[in-house]
Amino acid sequence: MEKESRSPLTNNAEGKKAGEVSNRSEARALQTELNRAQSMIEQLREELETVRTRSTQGEDAKDALVKLSEEMRKRDLVGERELAIAREFQKRFLPLALPRFDGVAFAVRYLPCACVGGDFYDVFDMGNDCVGILIADIAGRGLPAALATAVTKTGFDTFRQNEYSPKVIMEKTNVHVAKSTVNSHFITAFLAVLDVETLKVKYVNACHPSPLLQRGETLELLDAEGLCCGIFDEPNYEERQLQLEPGDRLIFYTRGLVTAVNADGKPYENTRLCEFAQARRQEPLDDVLDGLMGDFKAHLDGVEQTDDVILVGVELRPVAREEERIVIPSDPQQLRRVESAVIARLQQLNYGERAIFAVRLALEEAVVNAIKHGNKMDKAKKVTVTFSVDSRECRITITDEGAGFDPDAVPDPTMEENLEVPHGRGLVLIRAYMDDVTFTEKGNGVTMVKKAPWTT
Repeated sequence: MEKESRSPLTNNAEGKKAGEVSNRSEARALQTELNRAQSMIEQLREELETVRTRSTQGEDAKDALVKLSEEMRKRDLVGERELAIAREFQKRFLPLALPRFDGVAFAVRYLPCACVGGDFYDVFDMGNDCVGILIADIAGRGLPAALATAVTKTGFDTFRQNEYSPKVIMEKTNVHVAKSTVNSHFITAFLAVLDVETLKVKYVNACHPSPLLQRGETLELLDAEGLCCGIFDEPNYEERQLQLEPGDRLIFYTRGLVTAVNADGKPYENTRLCEFAQARRQEPLDDVLDGLMGDFKAHLDGVEQTDDVILVGVELRPVAREEERIVIPSDPQQLRRVESAVIARLQQLNYGERAIFAVRLALEEAVVNAIKHGNKMDKAKKVTVTFSVDSRECRITITDEGAGFDPDAVPDPTMEENLEVPHGRGLVLIRAYMDDVTFTEKGNGVTMVKKAPWTT
């Protein structure tokens, strides 16, 4: 089920537009602070050069050293102020809260370094049952990196409006960043768009560490080709698509996790990350991320952290189906009532025409068989239809009040010797059009399952 051109809900769009304006205002505020700090630093450099010149021209050396020390102290204060501005501004671009979706859990751990690395993440509701997951790493430190963060984040916020292709969003952001920052501040980023109804995820990778996909006993990397964002005119982003399943877990991370070296000069490395994640795969998502951060700190063992570390976890959890129940008398005219309810749910969840045709045909055969052959057209007897439809399957159970039958004893009408036998054609059609068909032990009930087209 593609989500290429659908518009999000109006209230979401208004909120996103307001957020975009806010981000732009904060970007301008940061630029003002950056210009002020750079001006102060330049002024101090000029004064420092004057002190040095006077010292070489015979001015009292002791007096010159006092002035030099004072200027150095002022420069340190300016540097601290610069870092404080960068750190505070960086926090403003982190999401205040994570979106909520049935069947999807999110967890985040953020460990900034003292020098402000510029890394950031975002998890955002895109409308139409889609959620975006973004993680990015800015090259550089301090205020310049914070400014690059502001420019990049504003680009992503702007270009994801009414767009569900991560490739298109990344390409437009790449152009925006290239025009708005200097070449030394390129960005690596990974952007995924998850449809929480179909569990399909589309993603692109701009030279960022590949996230981990855990599925039971297996672990794989979400690889995709693409160059850094903000440098190249043709970054050649490759958009890939993957069908996820309930129970799958994704772990996104920034480069600062796997490149951090300890006192022995040994990096944490991707291998250690994968081994740790697999060893803890049965633990809750929050506990796994906490454990990873603890293992990372144990690796450093007191060595100063020189880059930001961000972990974003996504876990798909089974959603309990809401089962609906319809009871009808043994009257074929009541079939329309049952069909309308079931087909409406299929259409609501965007099942295709072929799937809807298959369910309609099987439902008609099963209900009519229950009325005619099970209840013998006795209107005092009921036919009970229970059904549930979600993004993965349509499950229908039909039960009558008859004596039941042995489905294995029904002649197979596809065999030559049974071509003229009037019974069994309905069962053949049901089995042909549904993915799974089972009968109750008594034979007075049948459960039919049709998988969603995008899961087969």
